[in-house]
Amino acid sequence: MGRTWLKHGKWSRRMVWLHYYTIVSFGLLLASGIALFWPPMHTVLIPYLPFIYYVHIFLGLTFAITLLTPLLIRWEAAKRVRRLDWLFPVLFGVSIVVTGLLVCRQHWFPTTWSSIAFRWHGYVSYSFAAWILIHAVYKSLSYRPSPSGVNPRVNPDRRMFLKWLGAGTASTVIITVFEPIAQIGKLTANVSNSTASSISPGFPAFYTVTGSYPAVGESTYQLKIDGLVERPVSLSLGQVMALAHVHETADFHCVTGWSVANVKWEGVRVHSVANLVHPMPAAKFVHFYSLDGVYTESLSVADALDPTVMLAVRMNGQPLKTKQGYPLRLVVPKKYGYKSIKWVGRIAFSDKPLEGYWEERGYSNEAAITGGI
Repeated sequence: MGRTWLKHGKWSRRMVWLHYYTIVSFGLLLASGIALFWPPMHTVLIPYLPFIYYVHIFLGLTFAITLLTPLLIRWEAAKRVRRLDWLFPVLFGVSIVVTGLLVCRQHWFPTTWSSIAFRWHGYVSYSFAAWILIHAVYKSLSYRPSPSGVNPRVNPDRRMFLKWLGAGTASTVIITVFEPIAQIGKLTANVSNSTASSISPGFPAFYTVTGSYPAVGESTYQLKIDGLVERPVSLSLGQVMALAHVHETADFHCVTGWSVANVKWEGVRVHSVANLVHPMPAAKFVHFYSLDGVYTESLSVADALDPTVMLAVRMNGQPLKTKQGYPLRLVVPKKYGYKSIKWVGRIAFSDKPLEGYWEERGYSNEAAITGGI
């Protein structure tokens, strides 16, 4: 049975190895992508995510090179291939590479493109994986499609490959830039504006580094602000809510590649909180501590007092849910999302930097939005 499955007629050893190399490289690419984005694996593999991220990029590049091999080799004479056996890998492969580029280099493109590309990157990857399984099954069963059906044999040549390559690229651009399925949904959906505004579109996941969410009671919540300040305070949630609120619309970027465009935040500027406690001149950093007891983050005083940085209480017009960081989450629009710590319970001004939770695991302290961990 094994020999039947591995048999490829009279194809040369080079072409057979290329065939299996493509399958194996895609399998590793899919596995590393799942490790990066699927919360159950993402949480367990946190210490290794920077390494996995760069391995994923490397595998993507090797997969792209493999995909372009038909342009670089000379096809063996009189060798014909099944149309779908060649068409699907080209179409799916091109889409995976193009959407992957949009995701891993999100700062090169409009956020709406990157956000849509992230979703389609997953859809197409899973579809290609399903096709590989189907392909493997019918090969293992020695199934031979009808010569006059949808999967006849064709003569492979560069012209045909370029045509399919162009079709795959064009299709990917259309679904990424225009997202026709979503546009159709908007036209046919019969929901009120209030219902639509209650949804948090575009966020594929809300991560927690502990595997659970902290239990926070509104009546018992206290925000402690201390450290190198003249007047340390402890504020109830009601007192925080009584402070002047501001609104900020900004794109949200996750370091692992996905983005959400035009997130609407409402909350209290960190600058306003600082005015309550009067930081001492020696304070150069602001440390943030999560109520989960594990997550920490730090910003320079200059970054923390930027007018766009806030302690958010609402997102997209709705009160924060627990998974979104209720009752308070930090929002730092100009940096990657891991700086926007959730469930903030303490803010401390200090003369020393703090290596945050993610920074201890290899992430950049600057969190500059540049398209990589």
